[in-house]
Amino acid sequence: MVSVSRHPVVTFVVLSYAISWAFWVPLLADRQGWVSFSASPYLHLAGGLGPAIAAIIVTAFVAGRVGLADLGRRVVAVRGRARWLLLAVLGPLVLFAIAVVVARVVDGVWPDVNRFGASVEYAALPLLVFWAANLLFYGFGEEIGWRGFAQPTLQRRHSALVTALIVSAMWAAWHLPLFGITPTYRAMPAAGFIGFAVSILVASLVFAWLYLKSSGSIVVVAVFHAVFDIATTTPTSTPLIPTLMGAVITIAGLAVIPSLLKSRRRAPTVA
Repeated sequence: MVSVSRHPVVTFVVLSYAISWAFWVPLLADRQGWVSFSASPYLHLAGGLGPAIAAIIVTAFVAGRVGLADLGRRVVAVRGRARWLLLAVLGPLVLFAIAVVVARVVDGVWPDVNRFGASVEYAALPLLVFWAANLLFYGFGEEIGWRGFAQPTLQRRHSALVTALIVSAMWAAWHLPLFGITPTYRAMPAAGFIGFAVSILVASLVFAWLYLKSSGSIVVVAVFHAVFDIATTTPTSTPLIPTLMGAVITIAGLAVIPSLLKSRRRAPTVA
């Protein structure tokens, strides 16, 4: 317990990786042909809960019921945050629409987006079920950990900018097994992880900014995370759409750096 109290972030990272990878390694072994059994693709979803579970465990050890109550309040913090929730929902959708128009101008034809929001990996899931699962397992599953626990804990000692950079490194490495599992990651070239790490870095800047601006609302960041994931992984007839959306997020990440530099060291708490 003393070790957890002294090194809460390290403990959180180790637990996050251990929990998530316990689900993903069997799936990786199946996809790579290392084993004779077939692993359920839904192990990918289950692994998304690793950071959230780790955050809850470490918070319970370090801060007890008071800490868990604070974490719970931030998970559902929506009061006074209507504009940020609106941004979380509409922001990625507006970016997607703009990317579609730009793709039309560049390619000369309208891209096929009839399957907006559908999943290649979980094709058997009804659309609304997939969206709900994405929000629960990837939105909340990740953000309760990365922004809900790691960011405020690190920000007690570091600036918001440095904190976001540290979180981006932990977040990027956490995804490593998925490069041998999911269609999106497997389609990347050998050096794809470098580009992915850069995209995670700028996303971490944007998510950190959104978390701080919404006064520590985990639900705001979780919704933005889920909607952006759904929009960028939508099956379309051109790869230009996710590329354009990624470019805009990169610009946004650079744009929020001054704001992160000005943020006070201690992260906001929810009353």
